Amino acid sequence: MKRPHLIILIAWLGICVGSSPGWACRYNVLEVGFIDLGIEPYRLFGYVTGQTPAGSVSAWRDEIELNLVDTNVDFELVHVDRDTDHAALSYLETHGIENFPAAVLVSPDGQSLPIASSDKGVAAQEVLDSILLAGWSTAVLDKAAGCYGVILVIEGPDETANALARDAAQAAVDHVAAQMEFMPKPIAHPPEVLTLPADAVAKEGLLLWSLDAEPADINEPRAAIFYGRGRWIGPLFRGEQITQENLEKVLFVIGADCECGLDHRWLQGTMLPARWDEGLQAQVAQTLGFDPESPMVKMEMVSIIRRGMGGAAVPGVPFGYREIEVGSTVAEPIEIVDEPAEIPEPESAEPEPSEPVLAEPAPHEAIPAIPAEVLPISDVNEAVPAEDTTVEAVSPMPVVALGLGGLAVCVIGVGLAVFMKSRQA
Repeated sequence: MKRPHLIILIAWLGICVGSSPGWACRYNVLEVGFIDLGIEPYRLFGYVTGQTPAGSVSAWRDEIELNLVDTNVDFELVHVDRDTDHAALSYLETHGIENFPAAVLVSPDGQSLPIASSDKGVAAQEVLDSILLAGWSTAVLDKAAGCYGVILVIEGPDETANALARDAAQAAVDHVAAQMEFMPKPIAHPPEVLTLPADAVAKEGLLLWSLDAEPADINEPRAAIFYGRGRWIGPLFRGEQITQENLEKVLFVIGADCECGLDHRWLQGTMLPARWDEGLQAQVAQTLGFDPESPMVKMEMVSIIRRGMGGAAVPGVPFGYREIEVGSTVAEPIEIVDEPAEIPEPESAEPEPSEPVLAEPAPHEAIPAIPAEVLPISDVNEAVPAEDTTVEAVSPMPVVALGLGGLAVCVIGVGLAVFMKSRQA
């Protein structure tokens, strides 16, 4: 007679664990935002012609590739005279490029940016400086690596409007900071505000290009929110859209449970083009209390994101990981050199093309139905329409309530099992 009671107890424990969001996921959206799955990197195309000496081409390519290590920018060399069917040749015509070597940076969101050159082409160091030495992009990345998130306020020409935008951003940050204790997981440092002054806007072409804007477009203040590994989440708010309510509703998503029902295709927002070195990795590991670059952690996060994308294919865990020191504890180095076994393709699968094909950027997709308490933004980086700037907030209280409810169910189940066992005895 004891076996049925044991089965009942195990069943109730299973229901308890499955029904408690507090136990459902080890990570929040912020933590998952620190991994780079390599799904949509920036692509840097370098163009050379048959008139460029072979030695110069090799040196030019090697210098760029070497310096793009630890970045989210993939480099590809295109021989204009030889690769006549390459899809990236269209950028030469789009931007009127006639001098070589040349380079064009392409965002995962589809926009392209030519690297300025002279009549002798562009040197490798000029290409690298144009991408990796952007001051405010680096400042945003550094700040986001050590806190909950960053609201970047980009000032326009009107100081009164700028002041209103700054005040709204600070109010949103203060409100979210006051609610952090109620979130599914503790976060060490609250969000912060960075302000790009109006007189510096003209120098930040790369940063604005990453937001699909140009310095000439900034005729009123703008605001964008970044988190994790420099990921841009939510719309590019402008003018009167920059309110405490709108900003804090996006911020609350960052502190939500990573398995709260959100579509991870828009949570994994576009990252800024930048270098992610060991210094930033160590800073993040210190802040989070674990290293998000650990292969085991990445495997778990990849599994979570794959479920959040409805089973969409995402790359596996990158190898060649280096363990780093966190605090006073030194971990033994981990070197993983074996490549994961490849899953054989079905016989009917299409053969891969011999030439890399530059896919057309996918149009913005509407987000599937998500819980009412979660921010319903139609696209992670899509501007808010002027006629509708109201979005729903994510409140941490339902998560806490559901977690307590699950615990109560667990306690009741255990008590019921013990009671029935005593009756049988």
